[in-house]
Amino acid sequence: MNKKAVVEKWFNEVFTKGDVNSLREITAPDFIGHVPNHAFEGQDAFIHEFMEWFREVFVDDEWVINDYLESEDQAAVRYTGHMTYKGGWFGIPSTDQRVTETGMMMINFENGLIKEFWCEMSDLHVLDQLSPLNEAFKEKARP
Repeated sequence: MNKKAVVEKWFNEVFTKGDVNSLREITAPDFIGHVPNHAFEGQDAFIHEFMEWFREVFVDDEWVINDYLESEDQAAVRYTGHMTYKGGWFGIPSTDQRVTETGMMMINFENGLIKEFWCEMSDLHVLDQLSPLNEAFKEKARP
């Protein structure tokens, strides 16, 4: 499988569908996933410490790869995701609100598998979309 197909499977199968078997197919067993302020070492750590939480908090995901660049053993991706918030993040209650996340990933490959990635995502933007203060400010701003 070529690198772009691996990255597409990451977004279409792993994140959109939550398919952890696909994650195991496209990542090295000892892969490391970096998200802001945390690193997950190994497939099981990423699945149990991140994916299970993410799939409870956000559902009905739709992911788009906006830009894709690759070199010999690396790829860079800029992406956009739309999902429904179900609650459980920073104590913010669910309103079944659709939110948008954008981000960038740098991915290192080894033997055609994802060995390590770094992801910078727009968590602050997602929190801003969920903020109860946003609705209060919108109400005040209406004529």
